[in-house]
Amino acid sequence: MTQLMLPRDPLTRSPAVPAGADGSGPRPGGIAGIVDRPRLHRLLDAPLARICVVLGPSGSGKTTLVRSWALQGRPGLLLWVSLGASLDNRLAFWQQVASSAVRAGALSPDEAVRAGEQLTMAVDPVRIAARLLAGAEPVVLILDAYEHLGAATVDVDADLARLVAVVPQLRIVVTSRTSSALTDRDPAGGFTQVIPVGELALTRSEVHQLIRDQAGIDDARLAAAVADATHGFALGVRSVALTLSQLGHIPEVDSVEWGRLIATPLESLLPDAATTRFVADTCVAPYVDVALAELLSENADAAELLRTLERGGFGRWIPYTRNREVFQYVETIRDTFRQRSADDDPARFRRSCVTTAAWLLENEETLDQALRFAIDGRDYALADRIFVSLLIANPDSYITGRFLAELQQVPDDVLGEHPMLAFGRGLALMTSPMLRLEAGRYFRLAADAPARPAYLDPAVDAFVHAAMRAIARRLAERRRTDVARSAEVVGLLDRLAPEEQSRFGDHLGTILRQLSFGIWQDGRIDDALWTASRSVALCRRPVPRNYSLVYVAAMGAFSGDTVGAASALASVDTEAWPPETRGTSMNGLGLLAEALVHLDRHDFSSAATTLEGTLAYLRTNEYWSFLTAARLLTKHGLGQGRAEAERIARELDSSIPPPGVGDNVGTEHLHGVLAQAWLAGGDPRAARRLLDTAPEDSPHVAAARVTWLLAAGHDNEAWRRSQQLLRLSGHTHRTRSELQTLAAVAALRRGEKDAATDWLNDACVTWETHGPRLHVALLHPRDLQQLVEHASAHGSAQLLRYLAVVRPRTRTQQATTLSPRETATLQALVEYPSVRAMAEALVVSPHTVKSHLGSIYRKLGVGSRQAALAQARDLGLLE
Repeated sequence: MTQLMLPRDPLTRSPAVPAGADGSGPRPGGIAGIVDRPRLHRLLDAPLARICVVLGPSGSGKTTLVRSWALQGRPGLLLWVSLGASLDNRLAFWQQVASSAVRAGALSPDEAVRAGEQLTMAVDPVRIAARLLAGAEPVVLILDAYEHLGAATVDVDADLARLVAVVPQLRIVVTSRTSSALTDRDPAGGFTQVIPVGELALTRSEVHQLIRDQAGIDDARLAAAVADATHGFALGVRSVALTLSQLGHIPEVDSVEWGRLIATPLESLLPDAATTRFVADTCVAPYVDVALAELLSENADAAELLRTLERGGFGRWIPYTRNREVFQYVETIRDTFRQRSADDDPARFRRSCVTTAAWLLENEETLDQALRFAIDGRDYALADRIFVSLLIANPDSYITGRFLAELQQVPDDVLGEHPMLAFGRGLALMTSPMLRLEAGRYFRLAADAPARPAYLDPAVDAFVHAAMRAIARRLAERRRTDVARSAEVVGLLDRLAPEEQSRFGDHLGTILRQLSFGIWQDGRIDDALWTASRSVALCRRPVPRNYSLVYVAAMGAFSGDTVGAASALASVDTEAWPPETRGTSMNGLGLLAEALVHLDRHDFSSAATTLEGTLAYLRTNEYWSFLTAARLLTKHGLGQGRAEAERIARELDSSIPPPGVGDNVGTEHLHGVLAQAWLAGGDPRAARRLLDTAPEDSPHVAAARVTWLLAAGHDNEAWRRSQQLLRLSGHTHRTRSELQTLAAVAALRRGEKDAATDWLNDACVTWETHGPRLHVALLHPRDLQQLVEHASAHGSAQLLRYLAVVRPRTRTQQATTLSPRETATLQALVEYPSVRAMAEALVVSPHTVKSHLGSIYRKLGVGSRQAALAQARDLGLLE
C-alpha cells in the first residue's frame, strides 16, 4: 500500500518541517510573520472532528491557519492539495488529488496512472481512494481553496462524505470562501467541525504578538486599538503591522494618520517598484518555486524577495513535492496583481503565461493547467504539444469534454497551423449532445490542415499526423472513401523501429484501435480485427489493453465469430477494470460483444439486460448504429420489434441525426436489421423504402432483401437473388450463414431440396465452428417449421440442433391475456378495414371498438394496427 504523506522524520513519525524556499534546509517550526493560534489548533486537533471546514473570505487567514497547524508535527500522514481555478468538474478534482499525491511521494507514478485511467472511465473515485487508503495509518487530507470546485461541489461533497464513512482513519480539512453541503454532514464516528470567519478573527493578544514580532512594538493598548479597528481580520492586521514597521512611530489613535494607517491596503505596502514588479510577474502562475520566480521576473534575488513577501503576509509556502515547497500568494493579492499585469503589459503577461505553461509541462503529472496557460499566453504551438502530451499520458482522455472551455479560446484562423488543437476541439464537442454537430467543422479543419508540427520523433510524428487525419475524416462523417484511408495509415506503423513501437506502445495502440474502427466501418472486418489485435499487442498497460480487447471482441461477434469474441472478453484484465467500468462508454463495445454472444444463444433477456448499460451514453457515441441494431434484434426476439423499429425510425429522421450514421457498415447493418423488423411487424412498405436506399452490393442488407421477397411470395426471385447475393464480396460468417439459411427456405419453396440441404449444411458448419445462430430464432415460424421438417426427413441430427429454437416466454407473452370481447375485436381487425366497419360487424359503437383496441395495443406493447396483427400472430392469438 502506497501511503499519502508529507515527508516525515522517522524518529518522531510526524511530518518533517519542509525545506526553506532557498533549499537551504529545514526552517524552524512556525512561519515568519504568523502567530501561533493554539485555540484554533485545538479545534483542528479534535479527535472526533472527521471533517473540518474553515470558512472565510480571502485574507481572513484560512490557509495560514491550516498551514501553521500542519507544521506543528501532527501524528500520521498529511496530504496537501491546493485546488486551482476553473477546477469545475469531479474528474478534474480527483485527478488533481492523485497528481498532488504523486508529487508528494504518496503514490507511485504507476499507481497514479492506473487511478487516472479508472477515473477517466468514470469509475467511482471513492472506491479507488478507499482501496489506496486501506490499512494506512491515520491520514489527513487538506483541500485548500475548495470554492474553486464550482459546479462540481455537490458531487465532490458527496464523494468526500462517503470516503470518510468507509475509511475510518481519514480526516479531511477544507478551506473555502463559500459554504457547501459538506458543513452539514455528520460522518459516522464523529462530527463536522466548522470554523467560521468570526473564529478566524485575531484576538487582541494575537494582534499584540503579531505587532511585536513584525514591528517590534510591545504595546497592548495599540494592539487593542488595531484589533478593534480591523475587527481582527488577518490581512488588515498584517497590513497595519507592516505599516507600523515602516513608519518607525506610533500614530495617535483616531488621528488622520491613524485613519490612513488602518485604511492602507496590503498591496500598497510593497517596499519599492522592483518588488511590485516582481509580484506582478510571479502572481501569473498558480504558485512558484524559486527557479520559476526567477524565470518570470528575471530577478536573481527571487529567493530573498519570496521570504520577504512571506514575512509580510503576502503569501505562504505550501507542499509541492517531497522536501520541496512552492510559494502561493494570498488569493486577493494574486487576483489583483494578475489582472493588473494582464491590463498594464499584455505582452509581458502572455510571456509569463507561456513560461508557466512550460514549467507546468515539465513538473506536473496532470497537464490541464499547462494547456490553459499556453492558450492564455497564445502560444498555440506549445498548446498543441501539450495536448499531445495529454493524450500520451492518458490515451483515453479524448472521451471527456473537460478541455472544451480552453480549446474554444483558440481562434479558428490559427487551427490550420495547429491541427491537434482542432482535433481536440472536435473530440470535446462530440461529448455534448447539444454541441456535437459543431464537431464536424473542426475535424475537417484538422484533416485539411497543411501543418505537420513536430511532437515526438519524425517517424512517430508522421504516423500520428496521418492517423489523426484519417480519424478526423471518419468523425467528420465524410464519404466512405475517406473512411477507407484508415487502412492505408496502418502501413506506416511498419516504418517505426521496434524500440519506438515499444516506447510509445500505449499511445500507438490507442491510435491503432481507432484506425481499426474505421476499417471496420469500411467493411473490411478481417483487416479491422488484425489491426485491433495488433493494438492489443502494442499496449503495455492493462487498461489500454482492455480497451483494445473489447474492440477485438465486438468486431468478432459482429462478424459472427462469437466463439472468438467470448475468448477475447475472457482475456480482459478485471483487476485493472473495476466493476463500475462495465457501464462506461469505454466498455460500450464490450457490452455489444456480450449482447451478441447472448443473442446467438437465443438468450434475449440476458442481451436486453446487458444493453441497458449503454443507454446513458448512446446519443454521443459513434457506436450508436451497432448498439442500436443489437438492441433492435433483442426487442425483435422478445416480440417487441415493431415498437422499437418505430422509435429508431424517428431518431433516424430527426433534424439532428444520431452519431456515426452515414456511409458506413454500421449504418448498412442497422438498415438491414430495421427492414427485417418492419417485415416481422407487418409493414413491408417501410422495409422496402429502407432497402431501396441501401447499397445494392452490401452483404449486410442481403438477408433483408431475401426476407422481403419471401414475405411477398416472390419465391423464384428470392431463389435467384439468394444465389446472386451470396457471391458478393465482404460477407462475414454471420451474413453468409444467415443468407444461406434464407436461401434454403427459398429452395424448399421451389422444391430444390438438394440445394436447400447444401446451404443448410454450410450454415450449420459455420455455427458449429464460430457460433452465429441468431437468425434462426428470427425466422418466420412457418419457414422455420419447413426447415425443421426437411432436416427431420433427412435424419440430420446436426441440422436439427442448428435449427432448434428455445422460445422463452417473454414478458409480453406472459402478460397477454385478452378478454372474449377483445379477442373478437382483434379478429375483426383482421377482417374489416375501418373502425366503423368493425363496429357494425360486432354490433357495438365505434367508441367501444376504439376502447377495446386501445386495451389490446397496451397489452401487446404496440402502437399501430400492423404491429398488433404481427404480434398477435406470433403469440398465437389469431385463428
